[in-house]
Amino acid sequence: MPDIDYVNKYNKNFLDNSDGIQNLNCGQLKFGDALASIAYAHDITYEQIIERFPQVRANERFAGNEYSVQDQLDFIKSNAKRTPKRILEIGAGRGEVTLFLTAMGYDVTAIEPSVDFVNLIIETSHKLFPTTAVGSYEYINKPIHLADIDYSKFDTILMVESLEHILAEHFDPEWEKIKANFKGYFIVVNWKKYHPIAVGQYARPEIHCRLVDDALYDSYCEGHITKVRVKSHLCIEI
Repeated sequence: MPDIDYVNKYNKNFLDNSDGIQNLNCGQLKFGDALASIAYAHDITYEQIIERFPQVRANERFAGNEYSVQDQLDFIKSNAKRTPKRILEIGAGRGEVTLFLTAMGYDVTAIEPSVDFVNLIIETSHKLFPTTAVGSYEYINKPIHLADIDYSKFDTILMVESLEHILAEHFDPEWEKIKANFKGYFIVVNWKKYHPIAVGQYARPEIHCRLVDDALYDSYCEGHITKVRVKSHLCIEI
């Protein structure tokens, strides 16, 4: 496969029509992967999510005005058993997860190559937190393989619907750096039913450009503590 133009491929038009836009327009995060990733970072289970938000049990992609981002924030705060210190989000998209974590007071760095990321995250902030200043975050507006990340600075890494969008040749060297330098929770999530994801499955091959399957997750788990592993949901402690 030829190299991918991450900068222009994931532009505003693409991201405005991508997964989760209905949740965002309802003023909330996606329950089945975005909120799940944040829960795992705090040692909260998926079962606790569906107990608090029961519609999610039957439909992980549930979106409705019954719940707000404040309800989600309160849920995480009241159930957290772990407190991250410095969080890295790889593939921030429109910025929902980064803003949510920033609103919790965390030190957050977002990596997102989109040419429109700065404008997108401002728009997202207006939708999720229209009357509240969420604080500051750092962002790196480059593809991950060009970002020169010091992984030792972080204790939590989140990848929400992003791993399958990064060519193996670009992410695998970063994984080697993570194993060598990072200590903490490494979390990868997607919709649970989206596992495995083949190249070109559910989206064009230039979008879903790498295979994500149990063999890949096996390689991530090897030598580390597996905290969560259910279909596409993975949380390991390195």
